[in-house]
Amino acid sequence: MKRLLTTLALVVPMQVFAGAHALYDFESRSYVLRDNENEVRPIASITKLITAVTVISSGVDLDEAVKVNGKSSGHVPKGVMMTRRDLLRAMLISSDNRAAETLANHHPGGHLAYIADANYWLDSNRLWKTSVVDSSGLMPGNVSTVKDLIELLSLIKDNAVIRSIAGEREAKVKAPAGKKIITVNLHNTNPEIFTYDNILISKTGFTNPAGRCVLMLVEKGRELFGVVVLGQKNVRERSKLVKELLSVEREPIARPRLKTVIFDFDYISIDETPSK
Repeated sequence: MKRLLTTLALVVPMQVFAGAHALYDFESRSYVLRDNENEVRPIASITKLITAVTVISSGVDLDEAVKVNGKSSGHVPKGVMMTRRDLLRAMLISSDNRAAETLANHHPGGHLAYIADANYWLDSNRLWKTSVVDSSGLMPGNVSTVKDLIELLSLIKDNAVIRSIAGEREAKVKAPAGKKIITVNLHNTNPEIFTYDNILISKTGFTNPAGRCVLMLVEKGRELFGVVVLGQKNVRERSKLVKELLSVEREPIARPRLKTVIFDFDYISIDETPSK
């Protein structure tokens, strides 16, 4: 039985974390804890969530098979035919760079059109400190802020396709290769998803400029929380910070009290005298 994420309640402890990070309560629309939330930083493979929403928003057939191509490395082999839906799974679960590049290459209008559409979607949704220069996040020009990433999570948290994929621990995708059918095993890159049961969306990221990053949507007691961690030096430090953020206690939401008004009808009189 996996553990649920630590209960969130009552008071924020006086502790300062290094780097940029946040814990956000979507119910109250407020931060429980935040640090450097407006600092623009590289986001590495968190970019792939932007790629996913750009592909889905384009209206392409996700069940159409396209040819895997590109210069990036990945577990999905070049030359095979794979559906966009399975490429999304490879990209979001195991952070496959070749899957991300293939999706951009087969975007309506091609790779450059993908870049334009991704940035247009960001601008249209007021994510003005977020920029995309490639579909996988390998380049340092893929940048954002903690605040923008919380807003990104808000925009995609109800997306059925992303929700059905980005919380999976493991998966298998199949593709024809000549006369054979190959199976690609996908393993989620976020160790936290194997520890806790209530992570609904998860995407890790790593490049040398970005450090270790993660963006998560977490459910606790029917409430949704956003977790962002950027710029950690290794996975262990990132996991430690995630655990500390999720153990932060928050003040309960103030609920207005209803006043009870009692009417005593024995003291109500009706003047039936006609007005003059």
